Amino acid sequence: MKFGLHYQLPCSDAQSAVQRYRDTIDQAVYAEALGFESVWPVEQHFNPNLSILPSPLLLLAAIAERTRALRLGIAIVLLPLSHPVRVAEEVATLDVISNGRIEFGVGRGAIPNHFSGFGVSQAESRDRMFEELEIIRLAWTSERLNFAGRFFKLENLAVVPRPVQKPHPPIRIAANSMDTFELMGRMGYPIFAASQVNPIPRLREFLPLYRNARAAAGHPGDAPEDVTLLLPLYVGESPAQIREELEPSVQHFLRTAASLFDVGELREGGAVHFKKALERARGLTYDKMGEVMGIFDTPEGCVERLAQLQQEFKMGRVICWFNPGGQVSNANVMRSMELFASKVMPRLG
Repeated sequence: MKFGLHYQLPCSDAQSAVQRYRDTIDQAVYAEALGFESVWPVEQHFNPNLSILPSPLLLLAAIAERTRALRLGIAIVLLPLSHPVRVAEEVATLDVISNGRIEFGVGRGAIPNHFSGFGVSQAESRDRMFEELEIIRLAWTSERLNFAGRFFKLENLAVVPRPVQKPHPPIRIAANSMDTFELMGRMGYPIFAASQVNPIPRLREFLPLYRNARAAAGHPGDAPEDVTLLLPLYVGESPAQIREELEPSVQHFLRTAASLFDVGELREGGAVHFKKALERARGLTYDKMGEVMGIFDTPEGCVERLAQLQQEFKMGRVICWFNPGGQVSNANVMRSMELFASKVMPRLG
């Protein structure tokens, strides 16, 4: 099993955006030294308590120049909010800069003000995502890009540079709703599954739907690369120490999630699965989140729970979110990473 780091980058009023970015880059560099395989920032907009990371590609470019082997994953680009040719150019450029280390992750998005802020209809998000994904693949593999679709008409474009990886960087799609798990299975795409969106009991229902749909469509089944699990995770020497360091950050995360649900626009529209996820978050506590969404435990407890999940879900990679809520100090995040790398990874890798 491979292990990576996830970054959403919340920033409260008491924190410095400059320091949050510097700490994140330092953590990614240290992750490579510790033996983590990859890093995976996510694109978010317009809410600093949720994230100050609107451009994961820029963060990955900075990380690329201070690392040599670390895979640079995007989890995710909100594809309907961007022009596909621009995305194709920027991801290919990053693949060149990093000498072929990019993992291209995309999603359709769920938060309404992301769409209203960019003047994009949320009702069109799925159709836009798949049309744009088709354009990006053509841009990376065709000498000249020609395309006529519902949203874009493109003629005779030479999209450069080409990615180092051939035919293109690996593509992975975020699966959050039941129908998306089934659709991605039919289409044969590898997926992200995020436990803070779909708790572990729900993933027990959804992942078999994905794998059954893959098999029914004739795609190879149960390959390690099929499923990547994003998981809030923290390791410490004792439950008391873990709670002291992590609980304020988890509470900040839960308050932010609850505030999203309270927005009138979200109550009236938006993705149904996302509204349900936020409603679940309103009733969560630190203890309950550690039970159904994350792993906050000693090394022994972490090994036991991850081994159980790997046996159930057969995921090939876990993306560890060491700082949900963004309030854990850089020193404590680094120490938790060290403990995970020395005491957990060797027993599961």
